[in-house]
Amino acid sequence: MEKLVKRFPSLIAPIHYFITLLLYVQCSLIIGVSAFPSVYGVYMYWTKTELWFLPLRLLGMSIVLAAGFFLYAMVVIFVVAFICFIFRLKIKEGRYYIYSTNAIKWANYNSLILIVRYTCINFLRVTPFITLFHRMMGAKMGRNVQINTAVIGDSCFLEVGDNSIIGGDVTLVAHVAEHDTLVIKKVKIGKNVTLGIMSIIMPGVEIGDHVMIAANSVLKKDTKVPSHTVWGGIPAKQLSSKVPSA
Repeated sequence: MEKLVKRFPSLIAPIHYFITLLLYVQCSLIIGVSAFPSVYGVYMYWTKTELWFLPLRLLGMSIVLAAGFFLYAMVVIFVVAFICFIFRLKIKEGRYYIYSTNAIKWANYNSLILIVRYTCINFLRVTPFITLFHRMMGAKMGRNVQINTAVIGDSCFLEVGDNSIIGGDVTLVAHVAEHDTLVIKKVKIGKNVTLGIMSIIMPGVEIGDHVMIAANSVLKKDTKVPSHTVWGGIPAKQLSSKVPSA
């Protein structure tokens, strides 16, 4: 595809539309399959309560609908991980032309993550299920990792050590676009690391053990953070050589 697009640039727009429509179809199937147990449960409840007092029946329906949403959240993370495994969407680190086959596989992989992110992930934050989801999508997670953000992409290029905390609304990605090139590099986070609220971690960042990253900090691409340090700022710089004790 890369050679074809470079030779005929006029094909870029039609290909873009076509790929987008395919992703919409895929998303519809995944969301539909994931919602099926909940929809079936609602249907069974409604058919079994025909003789109930109407206000009580509607109250029960409200509760069943709410429970159905959480059931969907549990099911969709497994469906998405299964699709990723079946179609082998993970690619290697590297640099790829944005309309290459590998870049399209990467986009498909991240579209699966976005299905969860945009439909239910805020109700999974700081629970074991969000850690389980990223593990199933290929992330290497240590013990007792806490994740309080929805903004994680490229899970299969993420490594997080034991007892680390990814704070509220942290942005954590392993890719960046440079002109017409997609650059993918692993992000490695050590043990006992705290990423402050709304900090941004870019591709290629490596963080040692016992590190604190201050709120709203930005770690630029390929930044190397030594162990037992405190970093902060935009771009982030070392503020201290020792992490304050708890």
